[in-house]
Amino acid sequence: MNSFNLENGPKIKPGFKTPDNYFENFSEQMLARIDSNEKPVRSIFQRRKNWFMAAAAVLIIGIAIPFLNKPANNASIDGESLENYLAYQSTISQYDLINLLDKEDIEALESDLKIDDAVVESALSDNTNLENYLTE
Repeated sequence: MNSFNLENGPKIKPGFKTPDNYFENFSEQMLARIDSNEKPVRSIFQRRKNWFMAAAAVLIIGIAIPFLNKPANNASIDGESLENYLAYQSTISQYDLINLLDKEDIEALESDLKIDDAVVESALSDNTNLENYLTE
């Protein structure tokens, strides 16, 4: 094998050259650049703080919705409007209503109505269409 010596061979000129007096003013130029490009310091926790605030707002709104949307008070409905609704708007038939009533409800209705037998007999005798009442 031939011996190879780097010191004796032809030299390759480098492609880079530093300008004259570059390193003499380098420190002043670098400090001037650093001072002029100084950016404000941002906290790492700033983005996390925004996420916590957004989550807290969503939680507060979620808890407040049931309190803000209170249902209307149903105690103000009078019996006549309820009876009209059940008679004309509802799909519940009279047979469904009868099946839904308990024995206590039926007794309460009987005590509220208290119709005398004489009134019933006179209504039946005046009505010529007695068969409709008997078949229903």
